Amino acid sequence: MKKTLAMMLLVLAASTAKAQTTEPARGADVSWCTEMEADGRRFSTAAGTETELMALMKDIGMTAVRLRVWVNPQKQGYGPWCDKADVTAKARRAHAQGLDLMIDFHYSDVFCDPGTQRTPLDWAGYTMEQLKAAMAAHTKDVLQALKDEGIAPKWVQVGNETNNGMLSPLGKIDWSKSGSARYKEYVELSNAGYDAVKAVLPEATVIVHLAGTENASWFFSEFRSAGGKFDMMGLSHYPTENEWNSTAATATHSNVNAARWVKEAAGKLGVPVMICETGFDVSKPALASTVMNDLFARMKEIPQCAGIFYWEPETDGQWKPAYYDIVEWTDDKGNTQRGWRPYAMGAFYTNGRPTAALDAFSGKTHEETNTFPPELTVYDKEGAKVLATFPQTGEGVYAGQLNATEAWMNFHVVDEYHHVWYGTDPADKTALSAADGHWNFWIDSSQTGIYDVEVNLNTMKWTHAYNADATAGVTTVTAGMSDLVEWYDLQGRRLSSPAKGIRLLKKGHRTYKVRLR
Repeated sequence: MKKTLAMMLLVLAASTAKAQTTEPARGADVSWCTEMEADGRRFSTAAGTETELMALMKDIGMTAVRLRVWVNPQKQGYGPWCDKADVTAKARRAHAQGLDLMIDFHYSDVFCDPGTQRTPLDWAGYTMEQLKAAMAAHTKDVLQALKDEGIAPKWVQVGNETNNGMLSPLGKIDWSKSGSARYKEYVELSNAGYDAVKAVLPEATVIVHLAGTENASWFFSEFRSAGGKFDMMGLSHYPTENEWNSTAATATHSNVNAARWVKEAAGKLGVPVMICETGFDVSKPALASTVMNDLFARMKEIPQCAGIFYWEPETDGQWKPAYYDIVEWTDDKGNTQRGWRPYAMGAFYTNGRPTAALDAFSGKTHEETNTFPPELTVYDKEGAKVLATFPQTGEGVYAGQLNATEAWMNFHVVDEYHHVWYGTDPADKTALSAADGHWNFWIDSSQTGIYDVEVNLNTMKWTHAYNADATAGVTTVTAGMSDLVEWYDLQGRRLSSPAKGIRLLKKGHRTYKVRLR
């Protein structure tokens, strides 16, 4: 008996250790990518190398992608996006990169959320039995198409943010009833999806998805009591600037509370939890990085948290689907409105490069570092066009020339190696700031022409001076400032101690023509 007990304890200890060392998924829902690519959008690494998006996700540190599925989006006027063919094409690309896959069935022709669960137009007028059969057939059809490609999704969602049920009106939760009765039709439909998944992919983890974290414990308890099936709880959590670090008990957008509610639900239900959606204000990448790193740190302390997925990070707050211009909706005053704004919680710049918001998804420990980039990039005021590149002329010191083509010209200075956009403050135009909401750099003069610019990341100061004698394309620096580069004359001869004048500066694989003074 003692030997048997000892063996049981060893097995338990081994399984516990395995569970604790399982790395949580680091993922992103990139369902818009093919639509964006068809619209001309391209994606690049932080250093500016154009890259296929799934490869870029892997390079960033993602281990998985999530793809939504709609039944027949063209019936709603959306277009051929997120249907079976489009999802299969994207899944093929993700699989080629070795990324795990989550499939998110909306069971609709367009987006589903707690307030909108529209039945597909092809299923309009169906009875409950017909709806269950259609759901099952659709689920099996899409998953079998993936399976035929040699792709087995690791997770499958049956419904998206089903706080109030699915496939309205028949599958809507009836809150006027009590207990299990209120969930009856919703559970029947959800279970039809669950069984269909298992029929094609027995090993897949089936997720039921809820918006928000605050109601997870009681909702899934009641759903299970009503006969609902699920292998994992899926939750959406979107922290906000005002609440992300709040400890107030009612702060539903707080990372502190999200972690508390996830732990509570996982402990009560005995099943793991996935943060299927998260995101933050795309215009505040530095703060987004802080918020996401905080979220990861808190969820990592919860063994039952299976991972975190960022929703549509490849967007920049400017691009939007063509469908957004034609859709009609009702505002809180009951008035019919037309058109949706672009999604505002992506994590990419307009130039197609990722922001610091995704640093938390690298899988590395987040550390503040004083490592200086080899160069700084100057962008125009729209952040779309590169105006100049400033090489490092000393430890943390950068110098170059900028052609001011307009009076009081505004511009951005960017550390693209660490995803930091620097700016200034009206109270001290010489001071640098990496905080969100800062002002652009600006030339404090109406004089157009060439300016000598120096940026010092040690003192967090910058200067500029008009240079009437400058030649466009030649960078002016101070002699003796750099021990980190190689110097050559204009004939290509190596210089051990460059004198004043126009010289060639070699930094890594980049070469610059500079004026030493």
